[in-house]
Amino acid sequence: MRFAILAAAVAMAGCATTSGTGPTVSRSGFDGSTVVDISPHGNDCSSMTCTGLGAQWSSTTPDAAILKVQVFNDITAITGAKLNVDGQVIDLEPLRGLTNFDTSTPGLKISVKGYQIKLSELRRVASSQRAWLRVSTPSGYIEDRIVEGPADSKALHAIRRFLAAVDQARPAP
Repeated sequence: MRFAILAAAVAMAGCATTSGTGPTVSRSGFDGSTVVDISPHGNDCSSMTCTGLGAQWSSTTPDAAILKVQVFNDITAITGAKLNVDGQVIDLEPLRGLTNFDTSTPGLKISVKGYQIKLSELRRVASSQRAWLRVSTPSGYIEDRIVEGPADSKALHAIRRFLAAVDQARPAP
């Protein structure tokens, strides 16, 4: 009986939207800047092919970040991405380069592309009541909820952890 209760508690904890990896904070050997990075975490999705968000910030560009837009369970080109934050659409500006693909883990397919985003826009996502991500691919688009009312995602909480780490890493004015 105890094992069944423990197994149920572990299974429920695995589904919690607040769980996930924390950000890493490092110092660049290249220019001495502080770098905060968090790997992509899943949005609230209803199918096997799902989107996710991660981010990277450097003290050399203190007001901007790289938003890592990811598609889980599919190898596809990511040709565009937009955020809808409380009714305002933000067209994300892609970084140069192609979509990166990861098939090194058996049974796992990942596509990821970086986009520039203002830190102020990322803060709006983190504090919004409604935010969605739309990812364009050659075969159409995928859109998933980041947050809407009481329903949220691992990606939302990852972005909040990321921003807290950025705030700690920023020099005081």
